[in-house]
Amino acid sequence: MPLDVSVVVLNFNGKHFLEDCISSLEQQNYASDRVEVVFVDNGSSDGSVAFVKERWPKVRVVALDNNLGFAGGINAGVKAAKGEYVALINNDARAHPDWLTRGIAGFRSMDVGMVASKILTLDGKTIDYAGGALSFYGHGFKVGVNEPDEGQYDRPGETLFASGCALIMPRRLFLDVGGFDDEYFAFFEDVDLGWRLWALGYRVMYEPSSVVYHRHHGTADALGHERERFLLERNALMTILKNYQWATLDKLLGPAVMLTLERGLAYTEIDREKYDLGRKTSGEQLGDETVTPLTMSHLLAVSEVVRNLPAIMEKRKQVQERRVRTDSEILSLFLQPLTPNVDLPAFRSAFSDVTREMKLEKVISGRTKVLVITGDTVSSKMAGPAIRAWEMSAELARKHEVRMLVRKMSDIRPKTFVLDVVNKNTIQDHLDWADVVVFQGFIMHEFPAIETCGKVLVADVYDPFHLENLEMFREDEHEKRLNIAGSDLDVINMQLRISDFFICASEKQRDFWLGQLAGIGRLNPHVYDRDPTLRSLIDVVPFGISSDPPLHKRKVLKGVIPGIEENDKVILWGGGIYNWFDPLTLIRAVAQVAKEHPEVKLFFMGLAHPNPDVPEMRMATQARNLADDLGLDGKHVFFNKGWVPYEERASYLLESDIGVSCHLEHIETTYSYRTRVLDYFWAELPVIVTRGDALSQLVEERGLGLTVEPGDVEGFASSIVRMIEDEDLARESKLNVGKLRPELAWGQIIRPLDRFCSEPTRAADNLVRSPIRRINPVRRLAGRMALAWEEGGPQLVATRAVGYVSRKVRPPR
Repeated sequence: MPLDVSVVVLNFNGKHFLEDCISSLEQQNYASDRVEVVFVDNGSSDGSVAFVKERWPKVRVVALDNNLGFAGGINAGVKAAKGEYVALINNDARAHPDWLTRGIAGFRSMDVGMVASKILTLDGKTIDYAGGALSFYGHGFKVGVNEPDEGQYDRPGETLFASGCALIMPRRLFLDVGGFDDEYFAFFEDVDLGWRLWALGYRVMYEPSSVVYHRHHGTADALGHERERFLLERNALMTILKNYQWATLDKLLGPAVMLTLERGLAYTEIDREKYDLGRKTSGEQLGDETVTPLTMSHLLAVSEVVRNLPAIMEKRKQVQERRVRTDSEILSLFLQPLTPNVDLPAFRSAFSDVTREMKLEKVISGRTKVLVITGDTVSSKMAGPAIRAWEMSAELARKHEVRMLVRKMSDIRPKTFVLDVVNKNTIQDHLDWADVVVFQGFIMHEFPAIETCGKVLVADVYDPFHLENLEMFREDEHEKRLNIAGSDLDVINMQLRISDFFICASEKQRDFWLGQLAGIGRLNPHVYDRDPTLRSLIDVVPFGISSDPPLHKRKVLKGVIPGIEENDKVILWGGGIYNWFDPLTLIRAVAQVAKEHPEVKLFFMGLAHPNPDVPEMRMATQARNLADDLGLDGKHVFFNKGWVPYEERASYLLESDIGVSCHLEHIETTYSYRTRVLDYFWAELPVIVTRGDALSQLVEERGLGLTVEPGDVEGFASSIVRMIEDEDLARESKLNVGKLRPELAWGQIIRPLDRFCSEPTRAADNLVRSPIRRINPVRRLAGRMALAWEEGGPQLVATRAVGYVSRKVRPPR
């Protein structure tokens, strides 16, 4: 039977700790036949190996001839292990019975690369580790250390690194990323590994319900303080050399080395004035200087890094070539980047001077000033564009300074970013403040100052409004429609010509926008040479969902709205009714289903769009008239004549049984992204949707519900019946939607935009201001003739000249 977990216990002359440690592993509430214990001995002389073999004969023993340190010993144990996961625990620690069960449960998504346990002192009263923090110069800190354990650190979350004392990690991943760095011997190898995982695209999660009790420094004290300081200082410098990107390392390596030397000299009394030739005569003999071993440990740490620099830089290369995340994405996890690790007055003074004069706070913060502008109505009642701008602002504000601009003041207030009103008199002040400007729709047309502001511009083109308007104004006078289409194209082309980065909602949309960008010359050698994938020009940021589960705050549908009973099956239309949607097919399908299933009720969440500039559309009127004509209005079809507040939508979703999206077959559908379908996924609703757009493809691929051809009344009717009668289908769809949810969280899907804002740059062709040149026809012809001369002399020139003239004078067919 394959093993789930290999628990690796490293030992060096720690026989007196082993009874407590290994016995606690025998008492785990985890299937014992799925767990192995791998005991690694680092050349002990106290009889540890013989003791373990006799006391626990089932424990696998890896006896090393020499002491390879913590890093080398653990690496040897992981290589010998057989489990899918490896769990590390110090020999001077004991595990809570739920340690493994709770720790393994922490791998809730595929990008979790490591789970960090909560570590308490042996008596369980005081915290030894509740998350990792880091100084900019590589010294790690343990969150909560020495604080009484009173529940203040009992919330799971992301952390920079797990303590090597107690962590769990997939064995294959540990080996793939190189495990611990053998050169560290001891200290900060766990910091290095955690930081490396984040850089390579994984996450480290702190799981407070996975608990270990630790006798702090039970085995490390044997090293002696000076040797410990040498390892700490050397390993800290190695860690930053390997893991920072060059742009960050250029700014922080010098201050880090300065402060390493300053820490060392803080432990020795030296008359500094006698080295100053301005104060002493040059002929004075200085004599010998005595420094403490503690000072020497710091000086030798720097020297050791210099001596081994080629090997360190080779390891750096391996990290940087596989890097996925930028420093700006990771720095927020440091928590204590400007915290001095030595509490000596002289050092604290030097630390303050270095951080202030070298402006390290700005370097460390990595905070970009991001201006998000939307023309949609932002209020307690919001539609898709406003929701998108609001949620993107909230997510970006985790790492950046964000202002969101609207045309009218809202009745809601954000907690993490600034919300302000913009008009033509105030726009310039906001543009002057910003580093990056993110805008939607017609905003650049309304505020021409954006075009000339000189800031890095991000166009959010998730809503191809020029396609929507082809359908919206379909029944208007032809000349008016031509004018609207021409105006829309001018607005879009303006954005496409000058913006530095574009975000859209799907790969299908990206292909569409790449075509338009190519048409205006933006796919040119400058852009291509920087990034042949063109992801640095346009990338996908779909609509997201909240990472927090929806909460049912009050009854809103069943037993509240007359005609909808407690046991009815509610089909939810989760947004407005626009001309490119097809509520008519759905209403006709409900009419059929209701004959056999009177418990089926269809609820439309909104008719009155929250943006006053959007009138009630023709399709909404037709839907109400059809429901009335079929005798369904107020019996099986219900219309909310207003608009559900954004914060209350969860109650409607959680009282519904099926989410539905039904649209017509036209070009808008092909490139649309139905944002309210994401709400269905958030609430884990099985869905029935029309085929033809990006989300219907996702529904089919991931088993999230059923899809139907456009206009197919019978198809919708049979799908509704299947979903309400086939409990297994509904259950499986709901389960699959639940699996998808973490992938669609705003924090996940916004990463391309977050990465760009972390290191904003002008588009390559905007930097040089040289679009594709239009070659003069005469010059083009001369060039062709010169090439013909080189290839075939005067005869080929004459042949091609005759062909050219004949094409030009050929009469039209």
